[in-house]
Order: sequence, then structure tokens, then C-alpha cells
Amino acid sequence: MRKFGALFFIFICINFFKSQETLPFYQQYLMDGDFLFNPAQYGKTDDVVLNLNYQKQFASFDQSPNVQSIGLHANVFDRVGAGLSFFRDQNGPVSSNGITGGASYFIPIDDDGERKSQFSFGTSVSLYNMNIDLAMLNPQDPGDYTLSEDNNSIFLAYANLGMAATYRGLFGSVSVNDIAITNDIPIVNGIEPEPTKYIFTLGYDYYLAEGFALSPSVMMNLNTNSARIMDFNLMATVGDEDTTFSGGASFRTAKNKFGSQNLGFSPVIRAKVNNFTFGATYNFGLSDVQQYAGSSFMLSVGYNLENFINQRGFRY
Repeated sequence: MRKFGALFFIFICINFFKSQETLPFYQQYLMDGDFLFNPAQYGKTDDVVLNLNYQKQFASFDQSPNVQSIGLHANVFDRVGAGLSFFRDQNGPVSSNGITGGASYFIPIDDDGERKSQFSFGTSVSLYNMNIDLAMLNPQDPGDYTLSEDNNSIFLAYANLGMAATYRGLFGSVSVNDIAITNDIPIVNGIEPEPTKYIFTLGYDYYLAEGFALSPSVMMNLNTNSARIMDFNLMATVGDEDTTFSGGASFRTAKNKFGSQNLGFSPVIRAKVNNFTFGATYNFGLSDVQQYAGSSFMLSVGYNLENFINQRGFRY
């Protein structure tokens, strides 16, 4: 097992200068973290929303990949929202740190006074740095240029665009992430920017009775490397305005030019108690790699504060 883990991390290091990964995409969008990948979601409610996520992947390894993110967003002026988030991705000797900030604008579709039907668009910029701890490596060729002290860190900047809409239970979004601003030529000195991602979501809230709803949804993640990830989700929610509990599952598949594979099945739970929010998911990996490396899990906590930034409130 340890030999497999060593080979896995060597593979990661070899690919360090080929593709730079920004915030990895898991099930954050199912646990109040949709704003991390779509700036149109900044300020989608009247609260100041704080959201924290922790993701552990390949749990069988001592130094398995883990990701932490913290984000804050709110309606800051009339129909304008803004957000800020930070993340750290640790993967053996490779660590990544990033910050994203942006703004959004909302247009009400109905005059319901509750923001249940609205359209929004937004943009953000991500500043991102990746480095490799050479002391954690034991390479066969210590003189390899790609492992030199002057070549173990890189800084990149990306732009992100997004749109989102809700209308009487129907919800959907489109976002374009990781549009390279710096190092935007496909390959310069062996460095390749992260491929641009196109993320689509669509779903519907079926209210079967007062305080009970079913929410089927689908997510499709495409990128410019001709890869595709799809999630098929089903969530059930019970509760009222102050306290809700949701449970369901997400099934993920992936396809690229080499073939297709079922990646994982993930039970998801989510709860809101007054201003606190909680969420958790456990991924039962279905891929060949995860049979050796183990599965993964994610935990999410959050808090919704009364909007002290824009006390005037949303302008209809």
C-alpha cells in the first residue's frame, strides 16, 4: 500500500508543471458552497453568509489530498452582491493556495418580495499560487531541471464568469471558470494553465406538502481538455423557515478521450438550525484508483448573519 502511495505522489509531482489545479470541484455546491464556483451566487439571499468546507480524499494514504476553503458573501448595495473566498489544497509535497473575489448583480423576476424568483450575473478573479516541497521528495535524478529550487513555485491569475436564475421552484446556473489571465499561452516553459471549465446546473424543487420538498438536479462540468463530469442528485427536505433537514445522494460519472467511468456514489446530508448550517457527504469511490487509495468525505459548516453591510436591504 505504501508503495502505491509513493507512486501516486510521484505521478502528481511529475504532472506539477503540466496542469495547475485551482479549487478542486467536489460536492461543495450541494452544501451552500455554490458561490465558490459561480460568482453570480454572491449575495443570493439577504443574509451575510459564511461557509467553510473540508474535503479529505484517498483516506487510506498518510499524506492524502485534503482541501480547505472559507468564503463570505452578501448583498452589499441595492441589487449588488459581493464575495470573497480562500482555499488551500495540500497533496503530499504539493500545496496550493488561492483567493477569489468578485461581484454580482440581481434582477427580480417576480414581485414576491422574497427573492424566490430572480436572475443574476457576476464575475470574479482568482489569484493562485502552487509550490512543491522538494525536501519531501527522493527523486532518482536529483539534477532534474523540473525539481530545481528556482522552478518549484508558480503564480497564476484566472477570471470567472457566471449566470444564475430561480423561478417558482426551477433553478439553474452557468459558469465559466479558470479563464487564464497570466500564462495564457497553452504551454510556456513546460507550464500549462488549468483548462477552462464550463459548469451547468439545473434542478427543480417539488413541494409535495407543506414543509416537504424533493429536489432532483443535474450538474455537468466540461473543460477545454475534452473531459466531462456529470452529477445526478436527489435531495429531500423537511422543515420550516428556521429549521430544515435535507438528505439525499449524488452519483458522479466522468468521460474523456480515453473512455468513461463511474467515479462515486455520495450520500449527502444538510441541516439548518436557526442561523447555523451543517453538511456532510461521504464518497463511496467506484473507480479503480479508489479501490486502493480509499474513499473521501467532506464536511461543511456555516453561519448566516443579519446583513450589517446593507441594512437598507435588497432593492426590488
